[in-house]
Amino acid sequence: MISRLLSVLALVTPYALAAGPGPPLSVCELIANRVKYNRHMVAVRAVVAPGGHGPYLTPLDECAYRLVTRGVVWPNIISLVCPNNQSPDVNDHAPFKLDRRAIEAEEAHVRAAGYELGLDVEVATYVGLFETHLDLEKRVSPDIPGALRVGFGPAGLDAPAQLVIKTVKDVSVIHARKQGEK
Repeated sequence: MISRLLSVLALVTPYALAAGPGPPLSVCELIANRVKYNRHMVAVRAVVAPGGHGPYLTPLDECAYRLVTRGVVWPNIISLVCPNNQSPDVNDHAPFKLDRRAIEAEEAHVRAAGYELGLDVEVATYVGLFETHLDLEKRVSPDIPGALRVGFGPAGLDAPAQLVIKTVKDVSVIHARKQGEK
């Protein structure tokens, strides 16, 4: 009986691993359930916002949920980072490599679509390792203006979570109407 169960598990386990992260989640869903998804592979469909020190993800629609710790409201954003598999600290390593071809294809698609910074919107599905700090309540300083939160990303972004990028897909550009266009 046990050998039969092990045979079934041997057949099911590779399929479950190969199935991937499942259907894309929203930024809102991930932030609202950040502890549940922490250190899990996920797919997230979102607006790609260009940051001064790298892109981050924002919700497609306004989130009903707001993450608040000790009276400080966190932004509903997810910082994007590449895997740091060259780090001497093995805890920084991701269990995968960045799909550079997919990133290059994303950039080429956005350029070919005529994306204009500040006017147009890029939407994409990113797949990667979702990470958050379990102790966000210890990463806020409600009494220090300008230093309210210490989250992910560069100073000032202070995202409550980050996605270590494996790949990107389903990229689209939504063009804003320019003045005078109908």
